[in-house]
Amino acid sequence: MNDITKALSVNQSDKLNVYHFNNGKGGGVLSVVRNLLRFSNNPLIENHIIYTINKEQTPLFSVEHIEGAVTEQIFYYSPKWNFYYTCKQLAKLLPNEKALVIAHDWLELGMMSNLGLQNRVVQFVHGAYDYYYQLAKLHEASIDLFIAVAQNIERKLIQAMPHRRNDIDYLRFPVPCINHEEKELGDNINIIFIGRLEAVKGYSLIPAIAKKVNESNSNVHWHIVGSIAEPANENITWDENIRVRHYGNMLNDAVLELLKSMQILILPSLAEGMPVIIIEAMKAGVVPLVNNIDGGIQELVIDDKTGYKIINNSIAGYVEKINSLTSDKSQRNKMSHNSVIMANELFDPVINTIAIENKIVEMFSTPNKNKAAVKIYGSRLDEQWMPNDVVNAIRKISKK
Repeated sequence: MNDITKALSVNQSDKLNVYHFNNGKGGGVLSVVRNLLRFSNNPLIENHIIYTINKEQTPLFSVEHIEGAVTEQIFYYSPKWNFYYTCKQLAKLLPNEKALVIAHDWLELGMMSNLGLQNRVVQFVHGAYDYYYQLAKLHEASIDLFIAVAQNIERKLIQAMPHRRNDIDYLRFPVPCINHEEKELGDNINIIFIGRLEAVKGYSLIPAIAKKVNESNSNVHWHIVGSIAEPANENITWDENIRVRHYGNMLNDAVLELLKSMQILILPSLAEGMPVIIIEAMKAGVVPLVNNIDGGIQELVIDDKTGYKIINNSIAGYVEKINSLTSDKSQRNKMSHNSVIMANELFDPVINTIAIENKIVEMFSTPNKNKAAVKIYGSRLDEQWMPNDVVNAIRKISKK
């Protein structure tokens, strides 16, 4: 127990209430929340989850209970509502201004800014792209600490907000260890893609890569985990000669079990932060082939050591590396071994959780800032005095 924890345990009998917000879309962000709560071991911290669900997109949202969550609340909202009404309803789920908010997306940050709530706020900056950088800058006045999930995200945040340098930290999140045996291979190679089936994840490239690989190597089996996220992907077809299995969405534990039987992970994504699925794959000894983009990929995937970064997301580049890994078992096993060592060293579930929770506890000992209300989102209809029923009715009529 550090000095701050000791002081708080003496001066504060109540638990430190930490509220994690999640938009219900799953993926790597939910994995980060799940693992933080699973490995939480600080007796002062009490973790809660609030799911913010756009009911126009998801009329009925089902919750998978997350180990370590004291409460899990679902908040349904409509984009047609007066945004101030939405914020006020959402704010009712926080017990008081002492609760600390862990923000992962725009809605909870909009609530904090538009209402000028005085709660301490930690923003996890998950992506190495403009969306997350813009969120950080837009809501800077409401955010007390920025946690960057990759080194170059931390660097770019400091470049964008040099005056907040002391409030920006690179902290690696926890990822469970995976028990696995050394990859033994007969005649078949198993390649897996895990993610939403959408353009930003590069899913449309995979059938073309598989077709080229199949021309010289018919012993490759393809495994696709994830659901169609864009109508355009419904028309993507696979060559009938390719061995492919589509799993749809899977629970995380099932994904981790499936990884044990894989040899290669392919992720031709156009934008990432610190991809949890790559870390999970590496911990299972699966060699990653990824697009050469900014973010945590630059730290995780070291060419010829832990995987391969493919320049310009080239189909020919993926095919070349797949054929190389297929034919050279010794190199593949060496890279698999290296991947396990690196991932386990960098993403220790206990050490990384302690580091993040120590930072959270530290924030409870600092004075609250005086945060003014600033209208970040909303049109002329989104005024505090406008009745929500009126705004909702107008937007339904105008379909805006």
